[in-house]
Amino acid sequence: MLISSLVSTNPDSTSWTESPIICYLRVLKLRETALLALIGACSAIIADVNPIPWTRFLWIFIAVLLGSAGANGITNYMDRDIDALMRRTQGRMLPRGLAKPTPTLAWCLILVAIALLIALALHPYCFFAGSIALASAVIARKTWATHFLGSVASNGPVFVAWLAVDPRLSTALLLIGALIAIWVPLHVWNLMIAFRNDYIRANVNIFPIHRTAYYTRWVSLVLAIALWSAGNLLWILTPFGIIYATVANGISIMMIVACIQMINQGSSIASYRLFNLSTYPFLGVTFLALTADHVIRGLV
Repeated sequence: MLISSLVSTNPDSTSWTESPIICYLRVLKLRETALLALIGACSAIIADVNPIPWTRFLWIFIAVLLGSAGANGITNYMDRDIDALMRRTQGRMLPRGLAKPTPTLAWCLILVAIALLIALALHPYCFFAGSIALASAVIARKTWATHFLGSVASNGPVFVAWLAVDPRLSTALLLIGALIAIWVPLHVWNLMIAFRNDYIRANVNIFPIHRTAYYTRWVSLVLAIALWSAGNLLWILTPFGIIYATVANGISIMMIVACIQMINQGSSIASYRLFNLSTYPFLGVTFLALTADHVIRGLV
């Protein structure tokens, strides 16, 4: 019953007639792509104390948007057989046959190629960062290494955008990268334990599926505390000030409280709630707070 109620809230599982254009757009995981594009755009703004020219910002944004969309589409293509076995993902375009595998792969490869060419034009380091992120996204799918590589892949938009503005590995960039690296397993593992039976049905026997949900919930609490610590290090060791610190501490404490509630309740609903909280409410708001802090400090 819990899983059924969760599936009913997922837009990927709804059924309606889609035009071919919409179907191939949905293969790109639009919500995930939008989040990655957001953190990339924010990274370009906060990378330097001086305002970035809008034309350069536009090219950076296009590179991040197309690269994220193409990479998400390729992972959708690679996971299509597993997606067909899971109730949560059976409604996706490839399992439903509303998008065909070969055109999907070709479409996504074109997007990635354009993104990498723009990245190369911006700076060789951007191309290097984008290539590493893409490789990390597509290799070792659904293995024990998937989510650790996912931490590298999810850092792609940040590093591409930042290095296009400031091609140096600053303390702020490395700490933001660490924040995302901690965030990815916390985000994904709680989705997996919320839909545990789905993953078992699809024979995806990787962490946290082969461990108890209780164990994973405690690991999530440790990760949430690590997120809070990394966020505060970013405030202490970089110029980001009170605006970012206030927002980051507030949302991080919400994550910790949600983890404690999840441990106490021990339900799939609580795990799914934490998964949702970790998406735009945590990561999106964190980057918006960084951007607001940066912009306001520049005006003062």
